[in-house]
Amino acid sequence: MSLSAEHCCDKTGDRGGGGGGFGGALIHQRTLIRGLIIWVTLLTLGMAASISLHFIPKESAAASKQQGSETTISNVYPGKKIDLMTFTPNWENTDVELLQWNTVAEKFIEGEEELMVKEDGLYFLYLQVTLDPKKKENHTVTVQTKNQSVILKGYINGSNLSTGFMATGIYLDGKDTFYVTCKPKAKIQNSHTETYMGVIKLG
Repeated sequence: MSLSAEHCCDKTGDRGGGGGGFGGALIHQRTLIRGLIIWVTLLTLGMAASISLHFIPKESAAASKQQGSETTISNVYPGKKIDLMTFTPNWENTDVELLQWNTVAEKFIEGEEELMVKEDGLYFLYLQVTLDPKKKENHTVTVQTKNQSVILKGYINGSNLSTGFMATGIYLDGKDTFYVTCKPKAKIQNSHTETYMGVIKLG
């Protein structure tokens, strides 16, 4: 005895309304994948810039100011100019709460403690803070703006003396300011390979 096509369809269960639910799931997955690709690209840019800091001698900061802040990250995008600003620690080996920075080539951000954004735009901000090895207490490192409150937060405990690499992509308004705090106060390593910050202007 043969079964009709309609009976087979009922038994196999065309419950998706002609596949509409499956199509919606595919669109959702594609959107998630695109978002992940963009995020991985931003993190790669930040990591490449961070790694490059490990090969720049501390004495070369003055020379960097004359050259400007346009850096070529050839490993990521060969031949493409990336608008990058780097910030190195500007404090002695004493307890600090509000971190102060030396800015290289004040192009689209200026300041030392409160860093002011000169232009509206999309930015990729990355940061690492490392405590003095003698410090064993818990600390919280926060990056926040006046307009948007907290944008990055990292925790340090006695067994892990660094925030590790932190990064975020964010839209910042011109004239907005941001700053980095460590609470409670702590002795923070002022080597540019252990504590550093950078901002890439994406557009």
